[in-house]
Amino acid sequence: MKPNAAGARIVSTALAAAFAVCALVTPASAGTVPAGTGQQLPAYLQGYRQGQLLCPGAALTGKVSVAIIDPMMATTDAPGDCTLPDMKAANPGTTFLAYLNIGAMRDAEPWNGVFRNSCADTATAEGKRFAVTTPNPRVAVNEDGFASYPGFSYLTVADLSPAYADACAATAHAILTTDAQRGSTNAPPARFDGIFLDDASMSPSHGQDMVDVGQWGPWASDDAYGEALIAAVQRFDASLTRTLGRDVPVAVNLGVYPAWRNQVDLATRLAATGSVDFALREHVVAGGTGLPAPLADLEQATVAYRTITAAGMPVVEHDYSVPLRELPSSSYRQGADIGSSAPCLRDTFGSRTSVVNAGKARRTLDHRMTLGHLLQTRTAVTRQMTATLSQAEPTCQDNAWDDDANFETVTTASVDTADAQVAALTKAVTGGAYASVSPMKFSGVNVVKLSNGSVVAVNTTHLSRTVTAYGKTLSVPGRSATIG
Repeated sequence: MKPNAAGARIVSTALAAAFAVCALVTPASAGTVPAGTGQQLPAYLQGYRQGQLLCPGAALTGKVSVAIIDPMMATTDAPGDCTLPDMKAANPGTTFLAYLNIGAMRDAEPWNGVFRNSCADTATAEGKRFAVTTPNPRVAVNEDGFASYPGFSYLTVADLSPAYADACAATAHAILTTDAQRGSTNAPPARFDGIFLDDASMSPSHGQDMVDVGQWGPWASDDAYGEALIAAVQRFDASLTRTLGRDVPVAVNLGVYPAWRNQVDLATRLAATGSVDFALREHVVAGGTGLPAPLADLEQATVAYRTITAAGMPVVEHDYSVPLRELPSSSYRQGADIGSSAPCLRDTFGSRTSVVNAGKARRTLDHRMTLGHLLQTRTAVTRQMTATLSQAEPTCQDNAWDDDANFETVTTASVDTADAQVAALTKAVTGGAYASVSPMKFSGVNVVKLSNGSVVAVNTTHLSRTVTAYGKTLSVPGRSATIG
């Protein structure tokens, strides 16, 4: 989103319109993310083929305001798949953002054509020229000797140079100006509405922060990396605006340590550029293995997200649903790490039903906690914040034509949106409710009265609690939230 005289107020208004909080503010006219309809949340469906959840008749059709999906969903890479035109026809109120990684690069899949998810193709000399090398032995490197993310050797760290930002913008331009391939229905031609930039981190991150491993790459410090990232995003957005002749929705997956003041300051500087419509924040209430975030982390996140949103870049809280693993149901108890190295749940596993039931129950509680945390974080000034509809961590999902032995398919919604408390909390979120008072604290349970008169309690302990406040008595399961 390009800078304008109205500054941060326009940015905040744009996101409020996008997430159906229109009654609270006046939507911006041009260059904003269009509004969704009904009781909808955005969804981060970048995982392999997760966009299929928005195919005609699929689990999330008509239920998502903004969808972030892999550009490959515009192709017929998987035989029989519906493609972007089918999805847009089945979800007319949904804005579709194409996933594109700005912090790291990878080899492009040639059959996807322009619909690739990497700014530069590291299988070519052109892409390799943006790769980072370092003599620091503590930094992870891939087989080509380029810096990569630990555990993700297929990703090559990008140098974030002006030339790289231009290459990234050129890739995005091609995605946004090319009709998607025809899919499984006779839907009319369609294109992506905007871009979602992954790994927009305020430090090298991924376990390689310079305060931990020492200096590496073309940046003098963590803060210098963050400054380079901000400049790259700003240049990327300005290039798209110039070449397309219009403002384009641009969102980022914001890497920031809420406890680090310098990181939050950098995020507010990114907000001030007016280049970003919203920032997704992953792992708000729990890590990728399901291990819950401590209360101190939740409180630090609240302060940081309010600060960033108030600066003009609304934060969208996102938590992955725990993957279904070949583990006994007791491993899904609240507060336990589910063991991410365990094998995936298979159709042939004898106790799969109990594991699936336990997983579904856990996912519902986790999602309730994310929504509750969001409601308690929002204020009158930061009410543009929202949360995503949790979707399963994709590692253990069925890739259909690749492997049909996994129990859970990518077209299975991970959270039951019809659950009474999920529905009530979602209604408060999409209706724009926010905390009207500071929280009351009862032995690990935070209780807040909302602007719509309802009361929401977030239980950060592992045990069920019952609390009475503001004339209401609420029962809250461990690591969850209840509204009444």
